[in-house]
Amino acid sequence: MEDLSKRCFLCMRKKDEANRCPHCGSAELSQESGLLPLGTILGGRYYVGKAKKQNNEGATYIAYDLRDNRRCSVREFFPAPIARREADALAVTPLAGQQEVFAACRGDFEALWAKLMRLRGLTALIDVTDQFAENGTSYAAFAETEESTLRDHLLGNGLGYISWEQARILFMPVLSTLATLHTSGVLHRGLNPDSFLVTESGKLKLTDFSIADVRVCYGELDAEIAEGYAPIEVYAQKYSVGTWTDIYAFTAVLYRALIGTKPIPAPTRLQNDQMMIPAKFAEELPPYVINAIINGMQIEPETRTRNVEQLRSNLSASPRAVSASAGAYRETERAAARSAGARPEDPYAAGARRSSLYEAAAQRPRNPLVDPPADPYGRAAQQPRQSARPAAEPEPEPRRTADAERLMEEQRQKEKTRRTLLILLGVLLAVAVVGLGFLISGAGERNKTPAAETTTLKETVSTPDFVGAMYDTVVADSYYSQYFHFIKVEEYNATEPKGKILSQSVLPSTVVNRGAEVILYISAGPRTFALPDISGKTYEEAVAILSPMGLICERATKYNDGTQEPDLVAETFPPAGEQVTQGDRVTVILWASLEPETTLPSTEPYTQAAPTVTGAPPATQYQGESGSREDSGLSGILSGLFG
Repeated sequence: MEDLSKRCFLCMRKKDEANRCPHCGSAELSQESGLLPLGTILGGRYYVGKAKKQNNEGATYIAYDLRDNRRCSVREFFPAPIARREADALAVTPLAGQQEVFAACRGDFEALWAKLMRLRGLTALIDVTDQFAENGTSYAAFAETEESTLRDHLLGNGLGYISWEQARILFMPVLSTLATLHTSGVLHRGLNPDSFLVTESGKLKLTDFSIADVRVCYGELDAEIAEGYAPIEVYAQKYSVGTWTDIYAFTAVLYRALIGTKPIPAPTRLQNDQMMIPAKFAEELPPYVINAIINGMQIEPETRTRNVEQLRSNLSASPRAVSASAGAYRETERAAARSAGARPEDPYAAGARRSSLYEAAAQRPRNPLVDPPADPYGRAAQQPRQSARPAAEPEPEPRRTADAERLMEEQRQKEKTRRTLLILLGVLLAVAVVGLGFLISGAGERNKTPAAETTTLKETVSTPDFVGAMYDTVVADSYYSQYFHFIKVEEYNATEPKGKILSQSVLPSTVVNRGAEVILYISAGPRTFALPDISGKTYEEAVAILSPMGLICERATKYNDGTQEPDLVAETFPPAGEQVTQGDRVTVILWASLEPETTLPSTEPYTQAAPTVTGAPPATQYQGESGSREDSGLSGILSGLFG
């Protein structure tokens, strides 16, 4: 068994012989008052280290997963303003009068992390692996990766900002994950440069999720507001919170990444909105990106970009986005020129010289619907034609002889005959083509196969009901694969077989575009894990720990010789540390009161005393070949009488 004392509480890597961590340089550490003590083991599985982050909802600890032998993070619901933890104790208890608020917020915490765990597999989301209850509160565990925050990433490059090409690679993949979160009913409400993690592979992951009560100023708990990135609706309850709340924060983070400075706080902008794109960046950034940021950071929620799909369109070079951005870009140019006291040049022309989009527009082919017709000789239509030579008097028509007239008439007759033949040939050819088309169409209808039907794909399709089907069967269907992009999210289930579809993100009969993403929640079968050690707890505490894990508790007692405190857990069957499966029965064995009680059968030989006859000698016990039995006084008398 590994010596856990060799693990560094700051990074959970192994320390050297001098008890110092060669990875982070840490030696001795201490935990803040009220938090879990260093070295606490949660759920019989997680070895807890230093708290990395803390807010009024709870704390996130670095930890080591003893079952999977890897580092991880554990989030604890511990709302310090309304709860407390006594010194040298693990249990979290709500303050007097705060029990209802504590219970409601704890329920929100569990619901949030349950959704995040069901969404495992999204590329831009932390990998939530476990959720459990212990110590009177709730916990969630997620994988630990080698990462830094986006803020550290920006400060570490020497400039404090990045180019649009770099930002596009980082931020655009996050939009798909954010859209899926919104579809699943999860709002972050607190996006900022510290809630984006940059992995070793150079990708962004979303983290720092918290319940709504700590992300708005009018919740039950003291708010944690990311100033400059939080929209006005988290400050004032009169504004509604929705997907547009995350859109504001996302574009504010994008602004910080591209410009290098934090945006002006929303309450300040509400009074006097002076947020501008500096001229240096306005010249370098594509106009449609500037327009997307402006639309995404509108103060009023009603005029702001409403959802992820709209933001994705604005951040792409689609014709609609380019057209919309041209006006915003021209206004930016004029404002910059006015502030400099100079007369601006034609802003569209200036933008055209700086944007490859405008250069492409200038070089596009002529549009016959809007452009004037071109001269067949390649000159502009509006230019007057120049005569090749001076105009001259018309020459007199030469006299025609009789032979010439006859030849011309024959030529006209031949031309007329040729045109007639061509017309007849054209008609016959058209009839033949139509007939052939009918023949081919009829043969196609008679011999049509499922593969032939999919050669022409519809742009929209009604979503089927996948619930109850097996995932492998659905994804192997060529019809479904042409119309849907499936995302597989597994979750433990004690009643449904592995691979069965439990639910789907898009409701059946919903009409969607071809290629729409559909999240299929798949049964991973019953969950298997190590049974935690609950010795020393009451039966009620044991049930509170084991029941959320899907285990069925049964109560039993064990003989107490007076050295053990009664009604506390002595052991379990199966024993602590043994692998159990969700839905299993666990016998919780308590120390009995000081009087002997009927106990659970043990593995030791069990003997039952024979009934004692009044007036007979005490029972004596002997061991025979067949085992242990007792000889009563009556049987001894009978043996003496009859030999």
